[in-house]
Amino acid sequence: MIDSVAALLASDNAWSLRVRDRLNALPPELVALVLHLGTTPEWWNHRHAVNGEWKRQVKAHLKTTGADSLVRDAVRELARDGSFHEETPQVLAHRADSPLDPRTRAAVRARTKGLAVGFLLAAGQLRADDGVGVDLALVGRKNSQAMDTWYLPDNALAGAAFTALGDLAGPDAMEHLWALYSAVPTSTPARPTLVRAVKRAAKRRRIPAEGLAERTVPRHGLGPDGALRMAPPGTGAEWVNTWTDTLVTLGADGRVTLTWLDAADGPVPTRAPFPLPRHYAKSGLTDSITIARNVARRIEATADEETRRLTDPAMTTRSWPWGEWVRYYRDHPITGIVTRRLNWQYLLPGETAPRPLDPRTPIDAIPADAEVTLVSTRLAAVDAPGLAPTDGAVG
Repeated sequence: MIDSVAALLASDNAWSLRVRDRLNALPPELVALVLHLGTTPEWWNHRHAVNGEWKRQVKAHLKTTGADSLVRDAVRELARDGSFHEETPQVLAHRADSPLDPRTRAAVRARTKGLAVGFLLAAGQLRADDGVGVDLALVGRKNSQAMDTWYLPDNALAGAAFTALGDLAGPDAMEHLWALYSAVPTSTPARPTLVRAVKRAAKRRRIPAEGLAERTVPRHGLGPDGALRMAPPGTGAEWVNTWTDTLVTLGADGRVTLTWLDAADGPVPTRAPFPLPRHYAKSGLTDSITIARNVARRIEATADEETRRLTDPAMTTRSWPWGEWVRYYRDHPITGIVTRRLNWQYLLPGETAPRPLDPRTPIDAIPADAEVTLVSTRLAAVDAPGLAPTDGAVG
């Protein structure tokens, strides 16, 4: 049982160094809150499920004067600067001066991370967002490899941030969750926690099933150009947990091409079932080959699902604000493929006659409050590339 705030604060952790002066000078009633938040290691595990009794006590502690600002400030410090585990010169200097042995230092760092998890989860119980959602979303991104700048991820912190956003009141938290759903890689261990948070928050806000469906279409790592390269580290690829060099592209016809870039005779494009090139050296690469094929299959399956969804006659009875339609339909790497094959129109405020909509229209060319509707669910024909399923490949 930890009975002092100091015992929760590692001297060789950057976040701990930023908050320790304030935490060590708290009045007794706020010390009780911090000590309670520090108990998360007793139950917070890979399942990222919040202990009900712990949450009930947090809500009681948050009624204390100063508790609200304390939680917000601690979360803001988690969001700023580098990774939670970043070894800055200051951190390394404190570690070198520490009288503790390595095992004890590691135990204190684990308690510090538990306290950080506690502050994140407590933020979800605040009565109002007032900006804490921005910090929670940033912590989630930094710890789930969902940023252009690389940070050392931490699944426990990411899961806590996602969980808190799922609990947080106000409309902004839902918008942060939608954005995270699109940005966080499917392979991230904390991704299931994010999915649960999105569903929980959407249900609480009574978002209809069709609204949830259109906002949670997976991207499978595809970029805006509908392509994903999977290759070993050091190649500049977006996905680096494979030892084959492959490129997955989604065509205008909704079909996927898997190109084996490292084939002996040069790149070999294939269609489903994505056979291997002739003389392909697959020794020791079975797992990577399976990963590449599975990603390609999942992308194609999602494209098929989106085709069925968008060609449902019920879609012609709905309307979308222009900006929302651009975000979730036109600019989505998979949904956009189907969207561009359909006939759309938009209606300006104050007008009664809709205008034809060219999907290529720049977003700032139409007012944000214009309403977009689907004219017909009939798909326009596309020129599919002349690629047979086994071109250049043998299986």
